[in-house]
Amino acid sequence: MPAERRRAGLLSCLATLVGLLVAGCTPTAPPTVTPSATATPHDFTLGTSGPIHTADPAVALADTDVLIATSVFQRLMLVLPSTGELKPDAATDCLFTSPTLYECTLPKGLLFHNGDELTSSDVKFSVQRALRFATPGTAISMLTSLKRIDTPDPLTVRFQLSYADNQIGYGLASLSASLVDEQTFDPDTALPLASLPVGSGPYAVEVIDDTGVTFTRFPTYVGPLVGVLERIRLQRLADSVAGEAAISDGSLDMIWRTLEPAALQRVDDEITASTTHTTAQGFTRYALSGSRVTRLLWSADSRLRANATLRQGVSKALQQDRTLRSVVPVGVEGAVEAFDAGGRPKLPSLKGDRITLTLAYTPSAPGAADLANVIRGRIEELDKVSVRLVTSGSADLILTDSLAWVNTAMGWLQAFTDSPLAGSQTRIAQLQLLARTTTGTQRLPALGQLQQLAAVDATVVPVSQTDGILLTGQGVVLVGEPFGSGGALGLWSIRHG
Repeated sequence: MPAERRRAGLLSCLATLVGLLVAGCTPTAPPTVTPSATATPHDFTLGTSGPIHTADPAVALADTDVLIATSVFQRLMLVLPSTGELKPDAATDCLFTSPTLYECTLPKGLLFHNGDELTSSDVKFSVQRALRFATPGTAISMLTSLKRIDTPDPLTVRFQLSYADNQIGYGLASLSASLVDEQTFDPDTALPLASLPVGSGPYAVEVIDDTGVTFTRFPTYVGPLVGVLERIRLQRLADSVAGEAAISDGSLDMIWRTLEPAALQRVDDEITASTTHTTAQGFTRYALSGSRVTRLLWSADSRLRANATLRQGVSKALQQDRTLRSVVPVGVEGAVEAFDAGGRPKLPSLKGDRITLTLAYTPSAPGAADLANVIRGRIEELDKVSVRLVTSGSADLILTDSLAWVNTAMGWLQAFTDSPLAGSQTRIAQLQLLARTTTGTQRLPALGQLQQLAAVDATVVPVSQTDGILLTGQGVVLVGEPFGSGGALGLWSIRHG
């Protein structure tokens, strides 16, 4: 009962009692009490500060866009982020029928959200569309071994490969290989944000704009990632302040990323001090050990990228703060320490005129602004180098904490192998082919050599590996495999109450 109503009731009772004592009259029947109003039910709401740009999986790059596409669309295969194991998703099975023929079978009754049947023709359309877009920075290079796609019947897809590629299944598990309805998607143009995306995943989109997305459970979904909550609202938050306020007042049910380091520390401290191990509103932190990987990438378009001394200077400038020593994170099979960390490295001398570097960061990424300033200070310890911070447009250096498209060594190496230096192209291509066509003891040395070469070229510079940020409200649990192949939160895993 609201406090105002309790106070009003007490005053009414007190006035009645005083009147009875003064007048000595016979008590009347007690007044009728109106029941207090029940709380208006609301959709389960997940908050995040990342902007929403697109729901088209062929062009999705930003963190929130990837989260949306992960649950709205299916892929033929799925990579379990916790183990790196490859499993069927939309397909009943995918397997090699010859060294260069990878065949996938679809189940009967596979439907898109609009009721259209999902057939092998849609699979072929989806993959060819992504290859035609070839969006830089996506997982599309994981599908480069594809030579031809055959669809002998509505339930069979045959991928003809140019070589025996052990990574093709992982490529088909990446966001680039998401299955879209060829009746509703333009083959040459990205889906506008105003248009509802039509997928076959466990959740369909009811409303989408730059303020958020409303999802509804897809009741005829066929696959291993069945959703339970009927409706979920993804709410765009203005910033970390709004996220911390939502935790304090309990107005949201979950918070993904969003909180700046100081805000996260305050919440962590409250949880630690509590006897219930939660905040006052019942929030607790979900364990995401080592899932946030921060790297510094040289843009392939930067004219300064060709300066080897400058690249090594930037890498050495970050050495004393570095906690991650490879472009492949700790815990991923095949990871090899290749970058120096700690100590007081001798910085190289740069000749010629003063150099001005631009460093881009994503302002909605928690702690990115502070880290960008720290990195700027370190790099400016190089003689004749200045750094200008930007949050949009082109830049020489890009600070990112985006995860790999699949949680494997080849997935993490993609940021390096997709944009090789001219002098390293041949060697990288040789090592990639070896890693993609061999297994076991033959494959691991190739992965290790790629990581060593990454340290030499320093076009991708590892910075740190820390815990991810996910806070769950009272009664909220995640079950099964809560994350997609690329590490994005899967709506299918959420249970409430």
